[in-house]
Amino acid sequence: MSLPSDTRVADVVKLREYETSPRPVALNVAEVSVLRGLPGGRLGLTPSDEPGCYLLQATSWVGAVVLPRLTIQILPKVQDLRTVLTMFTSGAGLVEWGTDGAAYDQSDLVEGVAGLLLRTTNGATRRGLVHGYRAANERLPVIRGRMDVQQLAARPWDSWPVPCRFDDFTADIPENRILLAAVRHVLRWPVGPVLRRMAGELLQRLEGVGDSPVAMTEYDLIRRTPLNQHYQPALTLARLVLEGFGLTQGAGGLTAQTFLVDMNKLFEKWIGDELRARLYPTIEVVEQMAVPLSVSPAVTMNPDLVFLRGTKTVFVADVKYKLTGGGLGRTSDYYQLLAYTTALRLRRGMLIYCRADLAPDRVITVVGGNQRLHTHPMDLSGSPEVVAEALDALAESIRKLT
Repeated sequence: MSLPSDTRVADVVKLREYETSPRPVALNVAEVSVLRGLPGGRLGLTPSDEPGCYLLQATSWVGAVVLPRLTIQILPKVQDLRTVLTMFTSGAGLVEWGTDGAAYDQSDLVEGVAGLLLRTTNGATRRGLVHGYRAANERLPVIRGRMDVQQLAARPWDSWPVPCRFDDFTADIPENRILLAAVRHVLRWPVGPVLRRMAGELLQRLEGVGDSPVAMTEYDLIRRTPLNQHYQPALTLARLVLEGFGLTQGAGGLTAQTFLVDMNKLFEKWIGDELRARLYPTIEVVEQMAVPLSVSPAVTMNPDLVFLRGTKTVFVADVKYKLTGGGLGRTSDYYQLLAYTTALRLRRGMLIYCRADLAPDRVITVVGGNQRLHTHPMDLSGSPEVVAEALDALAESIRKLT
């Protein structure tokens, strides 16, 4: 059976979250192996009635999968790319968007994130790279620091060049190695000439910084200091880029480049960061705090957000990215929130949803316990300014309930 012309060659397939491709896509054996090898069910494949053709099912993971013959773009449901990129910058306090919304409409998520990273890295490093001291052991023709007595004692016949131990003041430190790794990742993508030129300039600026095979591990070891404070937004974005970018090996030597981000986790982190900034200093927002559910044997839970006044827990909230079509919270979500309010001995709690097709009931009262479980939908369909107002309203609602 010959393939229809619209499925024989598919250079770019665009899907939105949880969407299934409207037509089957022709894939060879190697491509199927690569896509099925994506971890964690990031993309679903279902064989169609057409031999060698598959329906693609997107999940909550957005971004792109680039094969030599095919690019699969998974777009967020949020229409304004500026709002999605704002989620990436949550807690970092950066990015002022221009007024040209059309420029964002013409960009995809991957290029948007790449541009955001490069601009932020350029801003952090344009006045010079942060330097630090690094312990070094080298053999030198003149003594620097102190002689390595242990080496001299072990090999007294090998005394020149002199083994020395010293602290080297260098730009080759974890902060710069992480930025370098992220910029190199961006250059592997088919980004536009402006971004490629910016990435090339940053590579020249980072010349002398070594490559790190364990950039993510180094990130976790960095301590924030006054010296690297201005690096923090760029490092935060670099971590997201390093987590999202990856290479997937497939059959027949085929390699796919991927950049995929879980909107569930991104939305949860963004809500937590934004509420923390708005409720500080009267209310502290703690994410994923361990809460005991039972006495013995010990069973713990981790609510998305716990709100504290001083040392007293005053409120709890669970963040859900996807809402049921009818606009109501899922029954299981109410069960989960009820468990949190009961274990924390609270009279109120809140489910924060991304958006609703229909307005859900704002509060239900639990039979028997009389806990009041509130529901607050966050509509992300407007401009970043409108979304910021919605976040203000959410914070004010929580402040009144506590």
